[in-house]
Amino acid sequence: MSGSSAGTTDTTQKTRVTVTPSKDSMSVTVVLKQPAIGEPPITVKEITEALKQREIVHEVDQEAIKEAVEGRKYSNPIVVAKGTPPKKGQNSQITYHFDTNANHKPQEDDDGRIDYKNINFIKNIEKGGLLASKEPPTLCVQGTNIYGKTIKGPDGRDIPFKHGTNTEVSADGKQLLATASGAIVYRYGTIAVNDVMVIQGDVDFKVGNLDCRGSVKVTGAIKAGFEIKIDGDLEVSGNVEDANIEVGGHIMVKGGFFGKGEGIMRAGGDVVVKFAEGQRIESGGNIEIGGEIINCQVVAGGNVHVKGRKGKIVGGEVKAHKEIRAGVLGSSAGTATVLAVAYDAELMGRYTANIKETERLQADGAKIKDVMVKLYRMQMDGKLSAEQEAALAKLEKFNKDLPQNLENLAGEKVDIEDQLARLEGARIVAEEKIYPGVKAQFGLVYREILEEVDRCMLTQESNKILFSDLKED
Repeated sequence: MSGSSAGTTDTTQKTRVTVTPSKDSMSVTVVLKQPAIGEPPITVKEITEALKQREIVHEVDQEAIKEAVEGRKYSNPIVVAKGTPPKKGQNSQITYHFDTNANHKPQEDDDGRIDYKNINFIKNIEKGGLLASKEPPTLCVQGTNIYGKTIKGPDGRDIPFKHGTNTEVSADGKQLLATASGAIVYRYGTIAVNDVMVIQGDVDFKVGNLDCRGSVKVTGAIKAGFEIKIDGDLEVSGNVEDANIEVGGHIMVKGGFFGKGEGIMRAGGDVVVKFAEGQRIESGGNIEIGGEIINCQVVAGGNVHVKGRKGKIVGGEVKAHKEIRAGVLGSSAGTATVLAVAYDAELMGRYTANIKETERLQADGAKIKDVMVKLYRMQMDGKLSAEQEAALAKLEKFNKDLPQNLENLAGEKVDIEDQLARLEGARIVAEEKIYPGVKAQFGLVYREILEEVDRCMLTQESNKILFSDLKED
């Protein structure tokens, strides 16, 4: 038989040996027929000849054939040859020449104190500096089927650099270089270099407000009443007092954020502050506080963590998407403290708007009915003006559409509630103690804390908020 039959699923029946290739031509089985009385036993040579007739030449397993013969394995399929599968080529490998897992979190020492001195927040690079390099993809390692024919697999893919502003790929495509001196920005796999402005000393009347591109490093403090708006990162060596800060990247304040309650700090990324009192902080990422949050309004797209065994959250409202964690939650004085997780600002905004719109339509519907009755009476008496006729038509349309509009709002409300319920895995953690006066909220479900509890974790199950012991370190 010619090799043209390779890859088909037919079975060749010899007198006593049946040879069956697999559909993909990557293995072959034989079935041995038990010899009749008086016939000689099946031999290795007999099986080998049957395989040769089918032109099966690759990786024939002589040991399997020998065992089948010696063990007289009749009537059962026995694999006697296998092809060698191809190996996919390796994709190009990118090596980053900076720390992509930069740790902006303050670290706790053995005494429970927070160290801000050794945080490498803004990482600088000089023009022409190497940001990343790439090993090219490799070709596949070819395979062979049972007929000895070559099988080609997929080659590795070339993974391009994801590069942003002030970067360029070298002529050979193997390196990503900085085209300007500045701060390395690495977000969602994209590398960019931002200009860095260094403010020596404080941001005050000598400097004024800042509104610029790139990153800013302030070696002093930011005084009350001043504004900073940038699209990069912000690092402040001192305190921030009642300032208005809007940053596209991360914020690092090595001092505190405090004042008369007139400050706001917004970041697209993470926010790290030594302590905060009476201020508002909004972050698209995580919020890390070194010591305490006192009477603040805090909203995080990620987690809110207050570091250190003495770290505390007292008063105000703290909202996080996934987790709120601190040593102490609330105070022994029973200070009202709201802690909300499974919090999605966009969903909660839609939910609040839905409720308000429903209440407005219901209130307007009740008022409109009284107005329509009066207009109908005037219409029956022929006393309606043209303007009143037009007004009555609008009211009739509103009244006709009202049931459907209310039904649509009710459906949207249920949908939002379902989405909020799917924010599973959220938790509130008190590493040392939680006090009465704390209100724990998971999406739309809340629980008032009525007694002091040591080392605990709050989670949601169905429509209940439950306590459990904190067993982790």
